[in-house]
Amino acid sequence: MEKEAKVKKVAVMTDTITAMPQGVADKYDIKIVPMGIVIDGKLYRENEINLPEYYQKLLQITEQEKLPTSSSISAGEFLEACRELSQKSDGIVYISHSVRLGMSSKAALAAKQMLQEELPNIKIEVIDSGTACGAQMLITLEAARAAAASKSFAEVVAVANSMIPRVKYIIVADSLEYLASGGRILDGRAWAEAKVSTRALLETDASAGKIHAPLARYGTKKKAVEGLLEIMKERCRDKKLHVVVEHINAPDEAEKLKKQVSSQLQCVELYVTKTLCVVGRHVGPGSLILSWWAED
Repeated sequence: MEKEAKVKKVAVMTDTITAMPQGVADKYDIKIVPMGIVIDGKLYRENEINLPEYYQKLLQITEQEKLPTSSSISAGEFLEACRELSQKSDGIVYISHSVRLGMSSKAALAAKQMLQEELPNIKIEVIDSGTACGAQMLITLEAARAAAASKSFAEVVAVANSMIPRVKYIIVADSLEYLASGGRILDGRAWAEAKVSTRALLETDASAGKIHAPLARYGTKKKAVEGLLEIMKERCRDKKLHVVVEHINAPDEAEKLKKQVSSQLQCVELYVTKTLCVVGRHVGPGSLILSWWAED
């Protein structure tokens, strides 16, 4: 049987840290590789977990050592994904979450090296987005649009890299305990160690090298969301925005934030997504994440 004909120049791949809805991935022909989550000593792919049950159980755990732990994508899983994509494309671009947040980009680089002899005619690029969540999703979407427009491999890579300094996300954290216990508090460590009982806004901005940097604190979640909207209006009032509203087991609050953002800002693209297990474990149930980039 003849090898399947190549149908596109570049295949775009990302991971489930983006919380990209499968329908969006299908629309833009994006391959999503799942992260792993270890629950009670057993490893699962996070896209196979029943989320309501997972969060119900997570909220009941009181001992840190019993909390689920995340597992980066393995080199073997990347090998499998790249072999699949090589059947229909001449190049593969994987857009990863920041290496400061997980080791998946390193595993992808290892897989790339392994494939150099097996697939010598396939170009593979591993891009550390310097970010995560909806911001990573927005970078991936722009790369996929470039690929769909039959841009060259180099052009798709350039589009992805050009988006990295443009995207940002702000977490409205219900608690900093999950970020701290999971080792993902990073630039917000001082606030976590202070153990002040407030809702916090934490910002990630790859252009400034910030991940979960302290932005503002409020006494209530309502005030925190109001503060977030004021920050957005101050920064982006006259700009056209591409936005992702993400929630961790808080769908009603996410829908409310979506309406507030769409009515108070100029959104040309707006998604509401739900995080899967890994981000949910590290950021904590009840939290919201607002990601965006602004057109020039």
